[in-house]
Amino acid sequence: MMIRHMVGEELPRAEWLAADQWAAITDAHQRLVRAVNEDDRPLIVGSAKELVESVARATLVAHGQVVGDNTSYDTVLSQAHSAIEHAAGPGIAANPLLRKVPSLAKKLAAELRELRNQYGTGHGRAVVHNVTDEVVEVVVHGALMWTRWALERLQTVLLGAVEPLVRALHEDLFYGGDLAGRLRAANIPDLVEHDQRRLGLAVGQRAARSTFNVRIEGVEACSVDPTRWPDAYRAGVVEGLFLNEDGQVATDPDFSVTCATEVVKYHSSPDEVLGRLRELLGTASWSVEFQETHARTVAKMREESSRASDGFAAIWDAVAADLEALAPHGVT
Repeated sequence: MMIRHMVGEELPRAEWLAADQWAAITDAHQRLVRAVNEDDRPLIVGSAKELVESVARATLVAHGQVVGDNTSYDTVLSQAHSAIEHAAGPGIAANPLLRKVPSLAKKLAAELRELRNQYGTGHGRAVVHNVTDEVVEVVVHGALMWTRWALERLQTVLLGAVEPLVRALHEDLFYGGDLAGRLRAANIPDLVEHDQRRLGLAVGQRAARSTFNVRIEGVEACSVDPTRWPDAYRAGVVEGLFLNEDGQVATDPDFSVTCATEVVKYHSSPDEVLGRLRELLGTASWSVEFQETHARTVAKMREESSRASDGFAAIWDAVAADLEALAPHGVT
């Protein structure tokens, strides 16, 4: 059968799909491969439906959505399809006609539940149904058409998904253009405010660790195209430039202050952002690195206040004075 060649081809794996989700998908796929090779037709039908459901559930988990284990197949499939169908990125056409094709594939995949109920494994039967070549061809084509589309599309979705991007900002290397591409895919203006702030915070924290590319593409870019970066993202970046993942004061002594000034410049309430920053810095302990370099950061604040507007100057002066007063004994 031609389907032996189809199921034998490896499924595309999204680069940032977690190992657990990929293991579940490959397990379901290998079960389908074995069923086809052994021509176990009821198992082919059942495994095809299981593969689609596994991909759909993994898609939702990767997208940060939680679904109950008893949620119906139709619901899981529909939610997964909705989560990825409008992804925007390189190689994905916005042509409405092309978007109809995945929708048709999803409709075919949705029919696998009834086909499984009638022909497949998973139910004890009083009679044996004849699983024809046509049934086998339909279920395999239906399963692989949607799952391959979903996994290819998931690559773009995860490119800008908040959870893996935040994790990457804490752990991974970023070469020129890496962060810019992932931030474009994240479509930050359309994220909820919590995720905008969370992403900005992670970018600021990584920039404060003197990561050159992240500073340019995630921080300094806020001044290049002001309308693209919402308030919540900007506020998160400012806090991240001064507070590390442990909530300690930690800065890039050469850039945190000037970058924060530029980022907050286009915020709708810059005084509020810097006022909150002052409160946070007043209640946080100092990282070991900041204890050694804080004088340089304070000097930058004094320098920034000398050329800032009246409002900004007052705040930077106040923050600088606070830090000088809070300096641990013996630290100058």
